[in-house]
Amino acid sequence: MLNLTLVTPTKKILNEVEVEEVTIPAFKGQLEILPGHSPLMTTLTTGIVTYKLDGEVKKASVSWGYLEVINDKVIVLAETAETAEELDAERIQIAYDKALSMLDQEALTVGEIEKLQRKLQRAENRKDLIN
Repeated sequence: MLNLTLVTPTKKILNEVEVEEVTIPAFKGQLEILPGHSPLMTTLTTGIVTYKLDGEVKKASVSWGYLEVINDKVIVLAETAETAEELDAERIQIAYDKALSMLDQEALTVGEIEKLQRKLQRAENRKDLIN
């Protein structure tokens, strides 16, 4: 078994919960963490954290952060993290539409484009989580 902790600066989603496996959206691609995994530290990207708890697959949306795996402990420190129960489909659609329409504007700086693309990716990620 793995011991999974998933936290943000403002809340704890999971605190040392025993799970069978974890799939993480790492910066260079998806990582599957199983018991006995080698020590690891990496950055996260926006995506879905999937974990198996008592044979049932659970999911949470995360955006950016860090992952540490050591001695069958998996610690996810995310900028944001949400479960499907916390999300509102209408708010997600509004955020998605707003980011998409703002990307259509001319005269955006590279930084503004990157920021809007991250917002769009987070909204798409949240939509995937609740669907």
